[in-house]
Amino acid sequence: MRLNLLLFVVILPLLGSCATTYRNDSLARLQTLPQHYAQFDVQMAWEVRSARGSTVIKGVVKNIRYFEMDELELRVYSLDEKGKEVHHAVDFVNTLRENDVATFTLKLPQLASGSRLRFTYSYIGSDGGGEFSAISWMQSFESAIP
Repeated sequence: MRLNLLLFVVILPLLGSCATTYRNDSLARLQTLPQHYAQFDVQMAWEVRSARGSTVIKGVVKNIRYFEMDELELRVYSLDEKGKEVHHAVDFVNTLRENDVATFTLKLPQLASGSRLRFTYSYIGSDGGGEFSAISWMQSFESAIP
């Protein structure tokens, strides 16, 4: 009996500290990354860095609309001065539940500051009512490399 009480007294504070120290790093990154995009369905944040002769875009995407987003595909295109797509990269998120956050990484050839990027994302959104309630959606927007 004493051993059980001792274990209870020792383990209870440890369990409580685990719950209070948990951090959602992806959610924090959504708020702190330098570039942002928000629409009715998603919020995104990302940073652009040069690394070993490439332009690397690392970011997070949050589902703010659907019970579930399936087959979420994120693409980025580098654009020339006439707006023509030159290079592209793609990353996938299989499933993203409502209010969940996922990370993405996109890698392009080295680009200069001020270069234009076109982001495109597509998915199958569902409010949980089965296959007949699902909707295919695609959206795009442009941003400049700082």
